[in-house]
Amino acid sequence: MITRTLDLDRPSDARVHDYMLGGGSNFAADRALARRILAKAPYARLEALAARNCLRRMMRACLDQGIRQFLDLGSGIPIAGSPHEIAAEADPTARVVYVDNEQIAATQGKLLLTGSETAAMVHADVRDPESVLAAEETRRLLDFDQPAAVLMLGVLHQFGEHHQPAEVIRHYTDALAPGSLLALSHFTDEFAPAPAHDILTVLPDCPPPAMRDRATVLSFLGDAELLDPGAVPVADWRPEPGDADLRTPEPLSFALLARTAPTPPPHPNSSAI
Repeated sequence: MITRTLDLDRPSDARVHDYMLGGGSNFAADRALARRILAKAPYARLEALAARNCLRRMMRACLDQGIRQFLDLGSGIPIAGSPHEIAAEADPTARVVYVDNEQIAATQGKLLLTGSETAAMVHADVRDPESVLAAEETRRLLDFDQPAAVLMLGVLHQFGEHHQPAEVIRHYTDALAPGSLLALSHFTDEFAPAPAHDILTVLPDCPPPAMRDRATVLSFLGDAELLDPGAVPVADWRPEPGDADLRTPEPLSFALLARTAPTPPPHPNSSAI
């Protein structure tokens, strides 16, 4: 298992995102980086809010398909409006497992979900599928003999090519039953190259996020069936009334929903005449 130790002087993706969403689980280093990002890309906060709304719409789309169990990879801190709350509105028995390798996100997630019988946090690196799938919380809450949804929202850009993103995705989707879904969003410079690249100039001295176009990410999905409306900016993925306010002239990410394998037709009744 690959995990990160706590370093409050170094910003983390999860806490910067929390700040962008107006949360309180962030520190001075996270806020400082967020402000530098906003100076380079003024629409970045709107983009974060649009991505949050997109998550809600994707969750409802999965629930409409009959999905009642979710594996949220790179989840960050489960704040208000997180998948387990959205799922519970449709079905109080729906189950969600969150996974993050950032220590504060994992620790706070575990505290927030203490006592829950339908949601849990796993402290692990999503790039290590075997550890995630074998975790006690995953095995306790998720039944991979039944359809499930894997959420990879805003996390795949942390996979360098040496992490073999297509192989990691396949490891997760191979574990899923027919009829399962994959929800994915990805940072990109395809729509607005200048602000996307300007963001890179203010990030800490570490491997930069991988900015991939839609064609590249779609190539990672193998035989998965891309569902309508395809891979589009997050604000344009099945928008609802009010979402237009979060559209920006400089989209920084796209989203997609795919069926990992078709649901097989029912077997004919061999006893039928």
